[in-house]
Amino acid sequence: MGEGYDRVLTAEDVRNRVFSTSRLREGYDLAEVDMFLGEIELSLSRLHRDYEQLKARCGLCSTALAPNWQGGAEVIAAAQRQAEAIIAEAEARARDLELELRERLRRAAEILMVTEQEHARDLEVRRQQADRRRADIQDHLSWINNLVGEHP
Repeated sequence: MGEGYDRVLTAEDVRNRVFSTSRLREGYDLAEVDMFLGEIELSLSRLHRDYEQLKARCGLCSTALAPNWQGGAEVIAAAQRQAEAIIAEAEARARDLELELRERLRRAAEILMVTEQEHARDLEVRRQQADRRRADIQDHLSWINNLVGEHP
């Protein structure tokens, strides 16, 4: 829509907007006017949304601080306490997450170790089976060679 989706139009933008005229008939290019109206609509929607969010924030702040309102120092102190509580909660959550992560890593290491041991045992069993088959084949070859050697 024109100059940018994130740009909020100003009153001066609206006042200074110039539309090209149509060559076939008298008046403005309707597509151009429609596009500009779309930009205005987006800007107004964005401004109203921002206004409502700010109004809600101000309402929360005044509600939370109204009973204790005795000046700027109290507001700053309350904000500082709230910030410290939030930080403490975040640090506690981080410690909990770290402990949980360490436990998961420990369990994963145990599973990996057991899996490696099982794999090593399985590999050894397969090696022993292959050795037995090799010995059986060599015994059969010897028997065949002896049989062939006895009957030329």
